[in-house]
Parts: sequence; C-alpha cells; structure tokens
Amino acid sequence: MTLTFSSLIAAVAAVMVVAGLFMAVAGGVGWAPGPPRRRSRIEQRLRASLGLGPNAAQPAAWWAKRSTRLGGAVVLGLAVWLFSSWPMGGLVTAVIVVGLPWLLNPGSGAKEQIARLEAVEEWVRRLSDIHTVGVSLEQSIQRSLQTVPKPIAGEVTRLVSRLQAGWLPQDAYRAFADEMDDAICDEVAALLILHVEDRGAGLGRALNDLAAALAQEVLSRRDVEADRQKPRTNDRWVTIFCLVIFAVSMLSGAYVEPYTTPVGQLMLIGLGIAFVLVKIWMRRMAVIEPSPRFLSSADRTPTEKEAAR
Repeated sequence: MTLTFSSLIAAVAAVMVVAGLFMAVAGGVGWAPGPPRRRSRIEQRLRASLGLGPNAAQPAAWWAKRSTRLGGAVVLGLAVWLFSSWPMGGLVTAVIVVGLPWLLNPGSGAKEQIARLEAVEEWVRRLSDIHTVGVSLEQSIQRSLQTVPKPIAGEVTRLVSRLQAGWLPQDAYRAFADEMDDAICDEVAALLILHVEDRGAGLGRALNDLAAALAQEVLSRRDVEADRQKPRTNDRWVTIFCLVIFAVSMLSGAYVEPYTTPVGQLMLIGLGIAFVLVKIWMRRMAVIEPSPRFLSSADRTPTEKEAAR
C-alpha cells in the first residue's frame, strides 16, 4: 500500500468534514454546561498539559519534559511507514512510543499520589513547627514555602499566591484541596478552614496530630502497593512480549502481507485499540476506588455570591 499526496489530502479533508458535521450538530442542538463533577486523574493531566487545569501555568514544562519522546515517536513512526509501507503501522508505532511509560509502568499514578501524600505529611509537620504564638496561620504558610517538599511545591505556591492576592482564606484552602484531590488532604484543608473560623489555640498540636495520621496513611498505602507489585510485573512482561511480537511481525514478509491492504490496515488499528482497552480493563481490576471527598467542588452547593459570578 503506497501513500500519495492526493490520498493524504483526501484523508485530512475527510477528518475536517467529520469535525465540521460534529460542530454543526453541537451548534444546532445547543451545548449547555453540565453540573460540576470530579475529573479523573487522566483528564486532570490532559487539561494541565493543554493549559486548562489548575496547573495551567506549567504546560510549557510538561511539553519540554516530553518533547524528546514526542520527537522520537514522530521519527520512528515515519521510519516504520516508509520501511513497511504501512501508514497505520507507523501511526501505531508512534502511539506506542508516546505511551511507552504508561504501558510499562502500571501503578505509576498510585506511586505519585503516595509521594504527594508523603510530601503533604512533611509539609504539615513543618507547618506545625513554624506556627508559634503571635504568628498567624497565613504567615506560617508563607514561611513554609521556603522548605516545601518538591511534589507539592506548585500547589503550595499557588495557595500562597491566592492568600497574597486577597482571596478569602476559606476559598484558598478549598482550592488547595481541589488541586490535591484526595480525601485525606481534605482533612488538612478542613483543619485550616476551622482555624480561620475559630482562631483558637492549639493549632500546632492539631497539625502535629494530623501529620502523624498522614504518616500512618502513607504506610498503609505503601503496603497496598507492595501487594500489587507482583501482578503489575506480570502485566509489564506480557506487554513487552506483545510489543516484541509486533516489531518482529513487521519483518516477516508474507506472514503480514494481508495487513498491507486497506482492510488489513483497519484491522491493525482495531487490534491496537483492543490491546489498549484490555490494558485499561486489567488496570481497572486492580484499582481501588478512592475514598469520597467531603470538600469536593462537585459536591458543594454554590453560595449566592459564587452563583452570581
């Protein structure tokens, strides 16, 4: 199957026609925003990379960190296309290169969440040491910015920026909890909110007790992840085996000749999609639903002032 300039133009035109029809239907039916909901981890990372999420200030860093892999995916995909005359083979190869960390590192998201939770525990413990008599909570948070752990440096920096910009402390702490998106971190934000509303004594001791509870939660989650490590290792080896078979099959000549036809190319894409769906299904089987948050913006009834914005 050879690629011509006219066929490439036809493919791009077909994609644009489908997109135009979709936009026309959406415009005719109407597009009303639904109620707020809790976004998944994948959606949050995608929005952050596109500059749409709470980490919108870091899209350039996201692209810079992955630019080498993206460039390598494009080059390798084009090489496979030219070598095998499989346009879809080149596309599948590029997608595999881009998604290689996701394919070979199941559970990386859980490890990152544990690291962030451990950083929260360390930050809360330092905050309890910084907060003394005569120093407000907001001043203590600003001072803690000098020694904040790296996994949550962005979230704490934005928290300090909101407080300095004149946000109500309660709103700033709720926004911090939304960015952390973890039920145990809601307890940290709730403690800070209660202190703002009460301004009573004993905040340092309460923060120290909360840090101890966070440390216990980190240990519990690490034990759970250790139990999941063996099936995840098996999943990684199965993935490597499938990728090696895919790479070798492209060099086997007559065996893969049916895939050079248009129908074969569509079958190749279908097999790739099925492989990804099976991977997602396997990972969902090992995922425990997180505890529901009690400070989630999706569960919060807006006040009259927020509704008027």
